[in-house]
Amino acid sequence: MRKLSLSLVTIAALTLAGCHGDEPHHPTTAPTIAQGVFKDSTVSGLTFESGGQRGVTDASGSFSYEVDNFITFSVGGVTLGSGIGAPIMTPVDLIPLASSDSPRVKNIVRFLTMLDSTPPLSDGIQISSAVQSVSNSWNQIDFTSVNLDADLASIISDVASVDARTPVLLNTTEAKQHLTSTLLCMYSGAFVGRFSGGDQGRIGFYVSSGKDVTYGRNTADTSGANEVYGIAYSTSTTRYARISGDGIKYDANPRFLPVGHNYIRRFISGAPDFSDVDGDSVAAGNLAALTPIPGELESSYIGNFTTPNSTSGEWIKRIPFPATTGEFSATRIGGAPDAIHRFTAQYLTTADTGQTQDAGLFTFDIDSLGNVSGLAYNIVNNTQEGLTGTLTPTGINNLQVTTTSGITITATINPSAGTIVGGLWNNGGGNNPFTGSGCRLN
Repeated sequence: MRKLSLSLVTIAALTLAGCHGDEPHHPTTAPTIAQGVFKDSTVSGLTFESGGQRGVTDASGSFSYEVDNFITFSVGGVTLGSGIGAPIMTPVDLIPLASSDSPRVKNIVRFLTMLDSTPPLSDGIQISSAVQSVSNSWNQIDFTSVNLDADLASIISDVASVDARTPVLLNTTEAKQHLTSTLLCMYSGAFVGRFSGGDQGRIGFYVSSGKDVTYGRNTADTSGANEVYGIAYSTSTTRYARISGDGIKYDANPRFLPVGHNYIRRFISGAPDFSDVDGDSVAAGNLAALTPIPGELESSYIGNFTTPNSTSGEWIKRIPFPATTGEFSATRIGGAPDAIHRFTAQYLTTADTGQTQDAGLFTFDIDSLGNVSGLAYNIVNNTQEGLTGTLTPTGINNLQVTTTSGITITATINPSAGTIVGGLWNNGGGNNPFTGSGCRLN
């Protein structure tokens, strides 16, 4: 009987072992690691943590994160907030459903700018090693507070002591202006892609840095917004439509929206009926003389920026009737992330009433020595080429650039103001205008 019992135990054990052996093995997939940059201007000395990734942002504001995982940013004992990791993150991304106007966001900006050990803020925010060390003793700050000055009194005292300076705490208006200037520059630039649906072709967006003084407007007033302009070239009709985001001059309602500095990052632009497709313009003659019926749009473009380097959305073409619809997507061209200044422009051929001749985008990346590099994209021919040149500090036509194919480009650029005036390009057939804007990126 004892032998039988042992045999049964042995069989049971083998059976259980066999069952476990038949179970599938599910190996743990290692997380994908990516690199990002934190921007409230560039911030160095900021602690980050995303899953197993932990560290401090370097001089370029760089951090690492686990893709599709949260990342938390902090300074010692003060947590700023958390958000899903992305290639570029700002204080807006750390607060759910936030915008540049959210009180918590503005207070985070006030806190970070106060920590900057190397004014001015345009050179980035650098949190010194001494501040990083003393910050470990700080308690959490309530960023919803309406009395942040008092709440930060002891922290400001610590910063003053270890940095041997007088910290400056911005007010809420100044904080929003500072963050807005960062976001304006971050989303500005040239974007190229395609549209499809009821029509198809190529699309090129020029996103203004908010400093335009010659594009679209009747005055020298700047928009202070990321208005979206551009060109949509139909491969079916072999003509292009000029896209405008100028809600002052071309949108009587208005229906245009610049890129939103919020979690949605939505924009609305349109193509006024410049070339009078339906024959009802209030003036005749060359392209410059045509005046579209106020509010009459050949087409509209409604999109979102999924990242500062890509956008997608839907379009509707109303003229000619019946309306057609579809989708578009575009990604950034040029725009070196380490450039000191980023300028972008849109160019057209003078008096091109048929809207079939050369038109496209220029990108100008300017380093600390005034060297210029970038791209010229011709949306009609679908060609892209490099450009190089120089920007001297002052003077008329201080921008002198030549493309690979020999196109000459000149303009007067004011880097600190972000303006382009008197832009001309020449491919051998005479001078043609271009307009654009820029900003300090780093």
